[in-house]
Amino acid sequence: MKSALQIPPFSPRVWRDYYFVALLWLSLTTCWSQPHFVTRSADTLKLAGKPFYFLGANAYYLLEQSARGDTSTVKALFETAGALRFSVVRLWGFFDSPDSTNPAVVQYRPGVFNEHALRALDYIIYQARLHGVRLLIPFVNSWDDYGGMNQYVRWRSQTGDEIVSPRFSIKDMQRTINGAGNRSYQYAVTSRFAHDDFYSDAIIKGWYKNYISTILNRVNTITGTRYKDEPFIFGWELANEPRSSERSGRLVYDWVREMSSFIKSIDANHLVGTGEEGFDTFSGWYSHASYNNQQWLFDGSEGVSFSLNSSVETIDFSGCHLYPEGWNISNNAGNAWIRDHIRAARSMRKPLILGEFGVREQKSAVYESWSNTALLDGAAGLLVWQLLEGNRTDNEGFGFRCPDDQPVCSQLQNMAGRFRHKSELGILPQASGFSLLPNYPNPFNEMTTISYLLPLETHINLTVYSLTGQRVITLVDGVQGTGERKELFEAKGMSSGAYFYRLTVTGIAPSLQRYYIETRKLLLLR
Repeated sequence: MKSALQIPPFSPRVWRDYYFVALLWLSLTTCWSQPHFVTRSADTLKLAGKPFYFLGANAYYLLEQSARGDTSTVKALFETAGALRFSVVRLWGFFDSPDSTNPAVVQYRPGVFNEHALRALDYIIYQARLHGVRLLIPFVNSWDDYGGMNQYVRWRSQTGDEIVSPRFSIKDMQRTINGAGNRSYQYAVTSRFAHDDFYSDAIIKGWYKNYISTILNRVNTITGTRYKDEPFIFGWELANEPRSSERSGRLVYDWVREMSSFIKSIDANHLVGTGEEGFDTFSGWYSHASYNNQQWLFDGSEGVSFSLNSSVETIDFSGCHLYPEGWNISNNAGNAWIRDHIRAARSMRKPLILGEFGVREQKSAVYESWSNTALLDGAAGLLVWQLLEGNRTDNEGFGFRCPDDQPVCSQLQNMAGRFRHKSELGILPQASGFSLLPNYPNPFNEMTTISYLLPLETHINLTVYSLTGQRVITLVDGVQGTGERKELFEAKGMSSGAYFYRLTVTGIAPSLQRYYIETRKLLLLR
């Protein structure tokens, strides 16, 4: 079923025309009215009194490019984001390092700032305002890239006071914590201080608060507006992907409470999130059968609790990330991950933002499926990792360029249009009846999309079987809302041949009498 909003094919001419029209519109409207901040009402984001839903991108490197004088990349990024109909871009608002030769370093040591780098951030905010794109900005990295929490810990270890006796062994100092995309941090920085001291050490917390205060109170040298008063800053994140080694999640939770409250004491305008990945210490929200027995996702192994952090009053939106390849789960488990986190966030009356998501292969099909689930099930927004521009290389394999990667660009542009459509009208097109659609592609090699229409919220079961009737995999077994649903069937390790998939509708509860069932055939060719 086609969207009611038709998006033109992505091309240089289309995005150039769109950009100039948008720029003209922005220049006229800003003369008549003051831009609005994005706000929250319970589990819904609002902009100018209307619901605000978005699809956007990460471009973490913008501060570095701007500081190195590459303003053309910054401008091109926002032009492309506008052409893709992206409403929000997420970028790093930090670079902590003693390297005074690097023009992109923001903080050389606690409280000592590089004005050149801060002016580079001024320029990015100015360009975002010109292009009508809002910015989501984390204050620190949990990983060692761009300094991160461990740089604060190194500075702390150099003060030479308070903790005298060794707390950590050489083995602890050789241990690293790993994340998606080759991200990592050193568990113990010295024999006296470790990564987790960032969350608890009073001196480090004071330095971090000073950094936050400096950023929030900074006056943009181009626009003349304090950051805390800038409407085109969507919001702040406490950190990029905070983790710890304390399995209850309380260490990070206490830090989240303290730091989010501190931000609110200075800045009452902007939304605040944690920047976390969505791991938990509580398994009640989650569809266990979907996650390939990866219990570490919600047993406290990563030292952070989505449930606890989302409950903090001064956190405005719940956040999670999604990288199935690094987590050893299927791409279709990503749909369960999104649904589970929307449901958990809604129970705490918080909107959910998928702050990062990425795969290295079959991006177009996977991103269509995930963004469709986020749209239909009520996520506030999602940000793909990541949109490349200029000379940035794709070291992780998650990046894409537009218009070079045409299928991905067109798919994301179409979905971003649907998010804007939902913002404008508050509703989405409804399905007229139940229907199981042909999978595509068919025949297929590794992965195919199975679509079906639901005219109302109902309990469904979608299962793939062999020709002998043996169950291969259950893709969905739960309640879903109305719309055209798109699930992913991956056939890794399976033999070529014919299979069939069956949609069974049993109403809002599995115990009700089934009233719709349909079966179709699919063909796997190696």
